[in-house]
Amino acid sequence: MDKRLLLAVVVSMAILFLWWKIFPPTPQSLPAPTPVPSSTAPALDSGAPALAPALGQTESPTKAPAPPVQRPAETQIVLESPEASYVFSSWGASLRQIKLKDRQFLLNKTQPDSGMQIVSTSKEEAAPLRTTFTKADFPWNDSIAWSVTRSAAGSVVFHAETDDVVVEKRFTLEAQRYRLQFSVTVENKGSKALDHGLAVRMFAAQDPEKKGGGFFSYATANLAEMVCHVGDKAHRSTVEALVKEPQNFVGGVRWAAAGDKYFTVAAVPFPETPPHDRGCKQQAIDATTAEVALSFATRTLAPGEKTEYPFIVFAGPKYAHDLEAVRPGGEDAKLADAVDVTFAVLSRPMLALLKQFYRLSGNWGIAIILLTIFIRLVTFYPTYRTLVSAKKMQGLSGKIAELRKKHENDKQKLGVETMNMYKAHGVSPFGGCLPSLIQMPIWIALFSTLNYAVELYHSSFFWYITDLSAKDPYYLAPLLMGSVMFLQMRMSPAGTDPQQQKMMSVMMPVMFTGFSLFLPAGLSIYTLTSYFIGILQQLYVNRKFRPGRAPALAVKT
Repeated sequence: MDKRLLLAVVVSMAILFLWWKIFPPTPQSLPAPTPVPSSTAPALDSGAPALAPALGQTESPTKAPAPPVQRPAETQIVLESPEASYVFSSWGASLRQIKLKDRQFLLNKTQPDSGMQIVSTSKEEAAPLRTTFTKADFPWNDSIAWSVTRSAAGSVVFHAETDDVVVEKRFTLEAQRYRLQFSVTVENKGSKALDHGLAVRMFAAQDPEKKGGGFFSYATANLAEMVCHVGDKAHRSTVEALVKEPQNFVGGVRWAAAGDKYFTVAAVPFPETPPHDRGCKQQAIDATTAEVALSFATRTLAPGEKTEYPFIVFAGPKYAHDLEAVRPGGEDAKLADAVDVTFAVLSRPMLALLKQFYRLSGNWGIAIILLTIFIRLVTFYPTYRTLVSAKKMQGLSGKIAELRKKHENDKQKLGVETMNMYKAHGVSPFGGCLPSLIQMPIWIALFSTLNYAVELYHSSFFWYITDLSAKDPYYLAPLLMGSVMFLQMRMSPAGTDPQQQKMMSVMMPVMFTGFSLFLPAGLSIYTLTSYFIGILQQLYVNRKFRPGRAPALAVKT
């Protein structure tokens, strides 16, 4: 690459960065979407669930919605598990708060009751686990009065009744961490058959301070997301994306969830016999809030008949082993897909290894260092091949320079002669590329694992770093990483263009240091450790190929 072009790229990036820091973009204030009348809701094939309408709407083809009712004062019920406190409200029979108890999530380590509250929406109408009917042969109002009973310790039952139906919502703590049993029962108390389609809703709001939006904040941003798992794929959308366009899915919906990078509230229905298609709709409520609604195929109730919709609700941090344990009816719900990692087939074993190293060391920062060492050992041979290839290329730099001078006016001839020289000395110009390409999925998976691991959230690295998921408060690790990277590049073979190599040895560390200033501290520790090990590998190769010991480049005849 031309030196002037390289300089122009660096200067341009520096100008863009300074402009972004001095004049940050102002978030656009978007109006709330206009509600769509029930009569325009798209119809589905027979047996498929009706799509969830906009918040607060109910579709009733035969009767008008029930008029607003005068509700009694709100009653809140608290269910306490060892890991979390769940607060339920009689308004909407919904989940209003989830307060975590683990020391990792305490806002004040000296106060046991200062746990994080992970429900991001505060309004009653956007409380998780609200239920409504996308289709009903009876009047229903989402503001209906619910009565509350405590059937047993660790359980709460909400009861609502109209002239036509009795609806009961039951929440019960499970022994497994961050899990609730949840069921909705609908009973026909009338004298004629009634059709209905149930929908369960979850909501999440985007924290404006964690929205990100720029290249330098993507790793530390924490975006609210709505997720529908259909078939074998998790379809996730941010609030900003749903403001532009809602998403609808119909088919084998396993679960629906709302949350962010580290926490989620997921409703996982039990398998139906026979199985029916379910619907899952993601839509924005306003510029900062969105919902995901899981809807069921229409069911018909004869007079006096009742039907039940059982769920497992996971409400808490996205620990992979807890998510994997969610198996309603013994069926794997694939809830672990709620964690948005790249190359999950590699990321999940890496996370398991990270946990093992944590058990050995007792510190997540040290565990990251040990994991990085392990990965570098696994990739030692392909890295070694890359370094050896570069060293061999350096040995031919003088002859390549002669060829360039000899054929400076004939690029085609220069290319042919250069390849002949490589072939004669048994050197492949692509010898260092393939090993590097093999390693790329491993490094991407490791980067993704550290970026999305809730284990690092609010976890410290001795006294220096208090949160490995946030950027380094003193920028020490990124600066050290840049220095180590500079040293490694200066030790690397100069290749066929020493002047370009010299420029790159300055430009690349400066660029990567700038990027690392905004990365989570856990990733900075990983990159620092990785480049330090890279220096040791480079020293080993340089020693092997030092003058007097370097293997001769035999000429093939």
